[in-house]
Amino acid sequence: MTNPADAGRNVVLAVPHPAPLNPRGITITCAMCDSARDWLLIHVQPDLVFVRCRCTHEWREHDLGATYVTVARGADRDEREWESFEQMYRGLGFDGLLAGAVWNLS
Repeated sequence: MTNPADAGRNVVLAVPHPAPLNPRGITITCAMCDSARDWLLIHVQPDLVFVRCRCTHEWREHDLGATYVTVARGADRDEREWESFEQMYRGLGFDGLLAGAVWNLS
């Protein structure tokens, strides 16, 4: 649902996605650091999807749609507003500080 107070503002949904991305059956890797997981999916209304790596490399991923981000978001619907993209990246750990970090997800 669109909030009338958001008129004129860019609405962005950022969803951390720790697993690999395989939208075409081929695992996506970062062109800068060769990472294959631990992404930030960024959905810019209405249908632009960007992928950001912990190394700060970011690109538009044409093979991921808004539906993919919504599904990745799942039931965890905690929302937070950020003053800027830089604050969002820092707050979610995608500002480069954790570049090269590997999390044990098992």
